[in-house]
Amino acid sequence: MSYKATITTLTALAFLTIAGCTETAAVKENGRLDLSEQMKSSAVFLSISAAPYVQVQPWKYSDIAQRIGAGIAVGPYQVITPAKNIVDARLIKARVFGQNEYIPTKIKLIDYETNLCLIELDKNAMATPLVPVEFIADYSKGEELTYYWLPASGNLATGRGYLSKAEVQGSQTSYASYMQFVLSNTSKQTSIGQIFFNGKKAIGIACWTNDKGEAGLIPSATINRFLKSAQQPQYASIPVGGFAISPLLDPAIRKYLKMPEDLTHGVYIEKVFNLGTASDILQKDDCLLAIDGNQIDAYGRFVHPQFEQTSYRHLIAGKNIGEQIAFTVWRDGKEIQLQAVAKTFKADKMLIPFYEYDKQPQYMIVAGFIFQKLSRDYFAMWGNDFAGKVGPHIYNYYRNDAYKPTDKRRDIVILSYVLPADINLGYQKLAQLVVKTVNSQEITGIKDMQQALAIENDSKFHVIEFEMDQPTLVIPKDELQAADMKIAQTYGITQLAHIE
Repeated sequence: MSYKATITTLTALAFLTIAGCTETAAVKENGRLDLSEQMKSSAVFLSISAAPYVQVQPWKYSDIAQRIGAGIAVGPYQVITPAKNIVDARLIKARVFGQNEYIPTKIKLIDYETNLCLIELDKNAMATPLVPVEFIADYSKGEELTYYWLPASGNLATGRGYLSKAEVQGSQTSYASYMQFVLSNTSKQTSIGQIFFNGKKAIGIACWTNDKGEAGLIPSATINRFLKSAQQPQYASIPVGGFAISPLLDPAIRKYLKMPEDLTHGVYIEKVFNLGTASDILQKDDCLLAIDGNQIDAYGRFVHPQFEQTSYRHLIAGKNIGEQIAFTVWRDGKEIQLQAVAKTFKADKMLIPFYEYDKQPQYMIVAGFIFQKLSRDYFAMWGNDFAGKVGPHIYNYYRNDAYKPTDKRRDIVILSYVLPADINLGYQKLAQLVVKTVNSQEITGIKDMQQALAIENDSKFHVIEFEMDQPTLVIPKDELQAADMKIAQTYGITQLAHIE
């Protein structure tokens, strides 16, 4: 069966809800509906072996790490789980209730922007098909929810929590933001894909937790959108804004923008990117007054009929790719109307990619000098608080230009550090420098560097210059081949370059 046919079957079967097909089996416990028996046919335990590449040694994997995840059936052999469970996975195995043997799996679709992954189980290794769950859009603030998952023990587990609010939050795996539900007073920590029910309604799966007894849910609306888009010939993720805002509270700034005193709403456009929705229509120093007629306050919020005060990002993320969005903007002392198209973009199009999951970092080793394409994963080596730990020059690129690739600068290539060798004596303390030119060729990306080093000329040296007036590298060509072979052998390097 083709992938498209499989997904079509998945969607049709999703209407066989747990609550609808076996309602009589639901047990009332202390006045609460218990769906444990039904969930035995739908919950899946996932065992994940993951091994990301080592950023500081990009030619090799890190040690294998074992993770667990919770999956829930959305088809007879398909399950959904948060994408963060599957990041850098090398092997995924599944178990279902009543079957001790692990079931081979394969990833059908993964979307790091919505933090969702669709996995298919090997039907030949399963005794019976799964019973798919239908996710229903529901938000009942203050309601007690029950959640279920299949742990490694094989015995279905359950817990409870209270739906406290809905708010737009960043995806745990990407730069995108979308509406998530927040629970409080959860009876157990939950973050790996446990399914949450409000009575008989499946309303989302868990994607984060904290030590305050709170948990976050990817809601049904996002899940159903993911599954629906998966049916299309080309999957489309959620739209992403192409600008950054800051609160507009200072009367002096409003006066500078020539805004009348009675115009108190609107938020300041602090940055406009080269990627994303409205990046082609907005300008720095604009004031965003409304989106699709929804008035934006000075904090960037609007009044949602169901979720109350909500970030403007929901008005963008809730659209489909290609849909028109109306922006009302204050510019040059007057109110104007603009039309934008809902857009998204891939992380690899960014100047500093937000993530490079499942990929080997791009790098070159020349005379012991390790040159790498800069990414957020590289910064993450220093932990979540890397801002004060990495070089200020490369951090500036991340902070201010990550979403601003141009034809003149597609990547940032850095000299990460130096593997000591005879050929690089005197340069061995250099690190975290941005490459400017190689053999007088401007470097717009790491492919340019590879091409510049391959140019044949009369010079006896490769010359590499850096930004910020850092020392210039001068590498003798006649010594390079022998030096590279010796460095590879000394440091156990199996591949001197990886460039896509």
